Amino acid sequence: MNEAQPVPAAPEPAAPPMGQALAFESAEQVEQPHGEPISDQERALAQAREDARAEVLAEMSTQLVAAEIRAQAAAAGVSVDTDYLNLGVFTGEDGRPDGERIAAYVARQHPPEPKFPQLMGAGRYRGGRDRAPKISLDVRKR
Repeated sequence: MNEAQPVPAAPEPAAPPMGQALAFESAEQVEQPHGEPISDQERALAQAREDARAEVLAEMSTQLVAAEIRAQAAAAGVSVDTDYLNLGVFTGEDGRPDGERIAAYVARQHPPEPKFPQLMGAGRYRGGRDRAPKISLDVRKR
């Protein structure tokens, strides 16, 4: 009659939000959850992750800048060709696209002038305004 009652399981710690699990400012500032310093191997791993992040951002920064330019140009209603632009000018110190520089560049671009058809109104259309003078075929009037 001595039945074993189930022991409640310890609650699992809440997982940090996505992207914050490895959000370290630098490899030296990484500590274990209890405030203890981390081992050299863990510090090297964090440094390798930081270096890999910086390398990927350096490779992808021009594509991110081009996409940002196209997005802001589309929102402004202008067409911008990014093939011949030095996209490195539009990156910030951290390697990410600098929105202020891109917005200033897009603001300097002018939208193309709309082309409207030349409407002459209702009625008979006699052609353009620059008509050639009538030359009489009568020899006496030449």
